[in-house]
Amino acid sequence: MFIAFGRALGLHILGEPMSISPLNGHDQLRAARAIAAIRGTSNGALPSAAVRQSDSIELSDAARSLASARNTVTDASEIRAERVAEIKAAIADGTYSVDSRTLARRLIKARAV
Repeated sequence: MFIAFGRALGLHILGEPMSISPLNGHDQLRAARAIAAIRGTSNGALPSAAVRQSDSIELSDAARSLASARNTVTDASEIRAERVAEIKAAIADGTYSVDSRTLARRLIKARAV
């Protein structure tokens, strides 16, 4: 389809192969100078500007505390075993009582959310 379109317009899409150099004369000169500079260093080592430094990170005390607190909360159980044991003991003793007004308010508040 594209070939027919090109022929209709008189375009010559495929022609003689071209030689494309990845570097022009100026770029070749710069590359040659860079290679000469690298070779001119002692023991073939790279110049100091080209030496790669290792990455490092340092956390502040506040970040460490926050991470510790987050891990503690994440690892904590949602069920407070001590409170459950207290309520079970109060029910077994017959001393557990619920304020009906407080219960009603909390039920309404929970429903409203």
